[in-house]
Amino acid sequence: MIKFNDFSFYYPNSLEPSLDKIDVEIEEGEFLVITGPSGGGKSTFLRSINGLVPNFYGGKIKGDVIVHGKNASETPTNQMSELVGMVFQDPENQLISNRVEREIAFGMENLCFPNDLMKKRIEEALDAVNISRLRNRTTSELSGGQKQKVAIASALAIHPCILLLDEPTSELDPRSAEEVLNVIEKINDELGLTILLVEHRLERVIHHVDRMLMIDGGKLTYDGSPRKIKSAHIENWKVGLPPVTRLSLHFKDRIANNGIPLTVKEARLALKDVLSSPKKNISWERKSSSGKVSISMEKVFFSYDGEKDVLKNISFNVYEGDMIALMGKNASGKTTLVKLMNGLVKQRKGKIELFGKKINDYSLDELIQKVGIVFQDPNLHLFNDTVQEEVAFVLRNLGMEKEQIDKKVEGILRRFKIFQYRNSYPHDLSGGERQRVALASVLVSEPEILILDEPTRGMDYFLKKELISYLKEKAKTVIMVTHDVETAAEFADRVVLLSEGNIISDGNKREVLSKALLFSPQINRLVQPYAKYGIPEDTLTVEEILKVVE
Repeated sequence: MIKFNDFSFYYPNSLEPSLDKIDVEIEEGEFLVITGPSGGGKSTFLRSINGLVPNFYGGKIKGDVIVHGKNASETPTNQMSELVGMVFQDPENQLISNRVEREIAFGMENLCFPNDLMKKRIEEALDAVNISRLRNRTTSELSGGQKQKVAIASALAIHPCILLLDEPTSELDPRSAEEVLNVIEKINDELGLTILLVEHRLERVIHHVDRMLMIDGGKLTYDGSPRKIKSAHIENWKVGLPPVTRLSLHFKDRIANNGIPLTVKEARLALKDVLSSPKKNISWERKSSSGKVSISMEKVFFSYDGEKDVLKNISFNVYEGDMIALMGKNASGKTTLVKLMNGLVKQRKGKIELFGKKINDYSLDELIQKVGIVFQDPNLHLFNDTVQEEVAFVLRNLGMEKEQIDKKVEGILRRFKIFQYRNSYPHDLSGGERQRVALASVLVSEPEILILDEPTRGMDYFLKKELISYLKEKAKTVIMVTHDVETAAEFADRVVLLSEGNIISDGNKREVLSKALLFSPQINRLVQPYAKYGIPEDTLTVEEILKVVE
């Protein structure tokens, strides 16, 4: 089906290979997850299968990739598109039409599908990802998660033999992500599609797949079943395994010889003896807010069209030093809410104050220094020719001396592990690397409040930890829009949960995330039956449970 023969690839002007002597064979009908650190070569691996590397991106190759007997780099891309469908990391890059139904039809029209077949496939694709209600919506009005679903539906409609998905759930809430992955698994099972899926959040996908590949520094460093992971294999890995899997590896000698658990249910059975005999009696501290109000919202309403309110009667305070995770289903109003906080949009009704002053009374320059925002799409930040210029841009506008600018820029580029790309064109970087450049370009000016819209998209586990460590070190007030429940559980202090434009829960993370049906982390779901033995029912992370049972 797919065979890499000693394949290497160099992007234009690059001295180091993005893929280095890859030899791997993928059989028809397999379902693989491809993981590894940000910038390790995962997206390039996918692009090599459909011929975008090198035909679209340029560069130099050695070896070849054979797909269904065709050399991917020598076959016209229109012919490859009939064999290989792809959903890109950034859905904005593949939405062409202005209406959802037209977007799903676009690929089929280019391949000259008959009208009757197109109508049938459109209905199937809309139902598959549960977006039938969006068929007549304008694509520009959709949320990031909705756009991602449309991109997936467009790829599924063509019924390719091979489906490539580059972080397809990165902008989806937990329920939507599970729905999409169940659909993908069903397509793999019933239609026999070969599926390759790139993902950092392994807890979402690892139990669905047959096989896992890890690519680090352009090299294939792991190839096998997720259940055959041994602790020796992960010592030098730069990825985060699912929390229940990481926990199980601590007690691998006490687990029956049927593989490492990948799901909460499997871990609950495998770790029964460990969880039913805790060693310590612990209660977790709950951080309280400082009481110093940074942002105040009182009875705020907002509407894009002047009729239907996207946000309704929003009242809450952000306190100095808060680290808030803003969560909720796709299109619940999260991004709109944070845009109100820095004046990008104006409320229809209600009062918003920033440090005790009406937000509408601030000038644009004052707002930029008070509130920094990193958008969901990093490309919105990137308009300079090099990474160095991109990150220095705001400091130059603030009138800072060149020597001080150079020092601050070098420091933050090194902190986010992108210093080696300082002279690179930002749009040539991987999605995760572009995300880090966007973060650095905002964080370098050290605004008093930071708003981060899905900041960990495209980041591996250790880069997430580095980001949060930086934020805590700087003692910033942070509002982080995220669907990443595990990151919220580990790093946030407070969680605000939205649904259909309303705040439905706001409190300490332990109150909001514990025993939640959709927004609870794996470890919290794991420990619930064992609370009667003394494990706190508000335990959220691997590190916490180890303190109780070791």
